[in-house]
Amino acid sequence: MILLHDHLDTLLNLCQHGMYVAREFRFCDAHRHPNSIIAGLRGQRHRRSDRELESEGPMRASEAGMESVTEFSLADAIAVLSRTPAALNALLRGLPGVWVRGNEGKDTWNAFGIVGHLVFLERTDWLPRLRIVLEAGEARPFDPVDRFAQLKETQDKPLEQLLDDFIRLRRENLATLQALNLQHEDLARRGRHPALGVVTLSELLATWAVHDLNHLHQLSRVMAHQYRDAVGPWKVYLGVLHCAAHGAP
Repeated sequence: MILLHDHLDTLLNLCQHGMYVAREFRFCDAHRHPNSIIAGLRGQRHRRSDRELESEGPMRASEAGMESVTEFSLADAIAVLSRTPAALNALLRGLPGVWVRGNEGKDTWNAFGIVGHLVFLERTDWLPRLRIVLEAGEARPFDPVDRFAQLKETQDKPLEQLLDDFIRLRRENLATLQALNLQHEDLARRGRHPALGVVTLSELLATWAVHDLNHLHQLSRVMAHQYRDAVGPWKVYLGVLHCAAHGAP
């Protein structure tokens, strides 16, 4: 059995020679065999420079081995946002308590808390901030959001009620969003985040969609953690059990 720590010397050597780029190696990439991760790091040495690529003429990003950039599309964002409630409902409703109440240790979230967080932000974050951008622009900073308010507000509610609340609130919010009939120039309008500074409306809406995906990712990790020992030696192949790249709640 080959473990990542077996290759520690190789990783350190690559780091010392500037071959390790943090954004290109994430623990969540460990869904692949550990050997392929090491090979990918070594492959940094053989990547062609931008000048070399330019000399070969136009080339698709996929052909050049580069990550493609997707511009924001409101329709594409809504396509994700409209599906998240059904995804959560299908995965969580009726599950035994081990899957919805189990967490990753002290001061960590469980599935119940994640859904409660999504419900709370659906009421207090996305649409209220959108309205601030449209009505006041940068003149009025967004109100700070309590990322942990759900711990107080939802603790006495059953999970099924939280799922129902999220389905209803998301449906209402998307109907409101579409009724605004935002135009391309509206997406460039700017607001002010209390910590991040100036942001655009398109960035706010993109964050709304990716925030869903962020917590779906977190949810899969938290649930997988409940069987971290039960999987036995297969743990080495299961990247979700090694992933710590969730970021801020």
